[in-house]
Amino acid sequence: MEVPVLIIGAGPSGSTTALLLAQMGIKSLVVSKHSGTANTPRAHIFNQRAMEVLRSAGLEEQLMGIACPAYDMQHTSWVDRLAGQEYGRIYAWGNKPSQKGDYEVASPCQMSDLPQSLLEPMLVERATELGAEFRFSTEFVSFEQDAEQVRTTLRARATGQTYDVIAKYIVGADGARSPIIKQLGIPVIGRQHNDAFNVHIKADLSKYLAPRPGSLNWVLNVDAPDWSVAGNFRMVRPWNEFVVSMHPATQRTEGFSPSEEMIRNRLYQMIGDSSVPIDILSTFTWTINEQVAERWQEGRALCIGDATHRHPPINGLGSNTCISDAFNLAWKLAYVLKDWASPALLDTLTPERKPVGDGIVRRANDGMAAHRRIWDLLGTDPKSRKAAVEALQLANVEGIQKRKELRGAFLATEDEVQALGIQMNQVYSSPGAAVVIESGDVAPTFDNLNSIREVKISTYPGYHLPHVWLVANKQGARRISTLDLCVAGGFTLFTGIGGESWVQAAEEFTRKAHGAHIRAYTIGFGCDYADCYWDWERVRGVRDNGAVLVRPDQFVAWRTHPCD
Repeated sequence: MEVPVLIIGAGPSGSTTALLLAQMGIKSLVVSKHSGTANTPRAHIFNQRAMEVLRSAGLEEQLMGIACPAYDMQHTSWVDRLAGQEYGRIYAWGNKPSQKGDYEVASPCQMSDLPQSLLEPMLVERATELGAEFRFSTEFVSFEQDAEQVRTTLRARATGQTYDVIAKYIVGADGARSPIIKQLGIPVIGRQHNDAFNVHIKADLSKYLAPRPGSLNWVLNVDAPDWSVAGNFRMVRPWNEFVVSMHPATQRTEGFSPSEEMIRNRLYQMIGDSSVPIDILSTFTWTINEQVAERWQEGRALCIGDATHRHPPINGLGSNTCISDAFNLAWKLAYVLKDWASPALLDTLTPERKPVGDGIVRRANDGMAAHRRIWDLLGTDPKSRKAAVEALQLANVEGIQKRKELRGAFLATEDEVQALGIQMNQVYSSPGAAVVIESGDVAPTFDNLNSIREVKISTYPGYHLPHVWLVANKQGARRISTLDLCVAGGFTLFTGIGGESWVQAAEEFTRKAHGAHIRAYTIGFGCDYADCYWDWERVRGVRDNGAVLVRPDQFVAWRTHPCD
């Protein structure tokens, strides 16, 4: 069979790519070796940038109907047992009172807790409705490519039968053990740290967690076995379904396979209440990675997602970044396949997304180290824990210092759970990015900005289009985000009073472009949209009669400052 695009992997990156391509009328075939979509919750925190992509795909309202709201995610806590001593807690995921406004300013979307097992079926269903095809229980075997096409051999796992698929392009969205990356011979740089163990359970823990709602609840008790010295009750549904991760005492690399009896005993030890009924749904081992692909593409093979950036779930950046990878790639593939752009546009994937992928791998592993600092301060054996707890209660210099150290260690983890900047500051500034910078335009400086916690707001080419609320002058008082004016699959141009010639130029281009289009809007008094809070004037970076051109993935492609 022949298809324009063959996608290997039906996880968040693969299924989102298929959905976004289908929105633009490009058919794809998505294959997965698994029998269906994710059968465990896996990823769950979905940040505002990922939700913006899903909003653009028309899924936000439906997804928010099943996601847990920010209120249920509001804390990360550390305890000896869920029923025992609490060592401390911090606000998480935009719930810190002093930072809530930053999250509201950054995006029209909200943080949410949405298990991957609920997200993936919705992505697949919507993509299928729009024309994408999914084949599960189908294994990638090999591929070969030339200047015109890619021929891929697949195997139906149920029958063992192999067959070939011919595509213009192949997308490797095939996870951390990517056979596409392996066949291409692309080096994967970095290391694997150690294994961790996850248990998916149902248990009514509302008695212990409803008073301190939060998606992450760390348990650090010293009578734990060596294979599970630290654990985390991660909310799936409040407050009766969880994924419990268990981490070994040392950064060993060998795997471990505890029996169900060992797991159940450990769970009761972590809860501190053996009367709670526990239903163990599944168990699985995973590896804490610190690895990045040297490049993301080779010829007609393009790789995204965990195939190219592999890291622990700290900061909740995994699926979120996968979804943004898909947004970056899908419009470029569509434009090339529709002959609206040169194939050279696809060469921008690595220079644009690799710095983002490399950055989240560093951040996630830095965050893992921050947690180990807390474990070290509290002690991981009975003797050191007893000494730490006694020191924390001392009314002297030693006690003051110990409490200060522990408070500092807790606050250091805010770079994980209040990391608005890491979530939103995806900037395409590398040479080779698909942006155009006018001579004399000056890049913004953010020397005094905390790039982990705060958002870099600019319309300089390569930056994410700033979200501001506007009001349509002819459609009543309902607000609309600048991001919502970026219609899926097209470029968008913003100008103001005196910028009518830009609107005319966009309309003329659209008439002559054989399908490609630029939507143009004026913003200002008496224009298409009113700058009701004067926020666009503050962030637009150009004069009234200037222009800001935005790509289909909501990143600024070009801007101009006409002379007066």
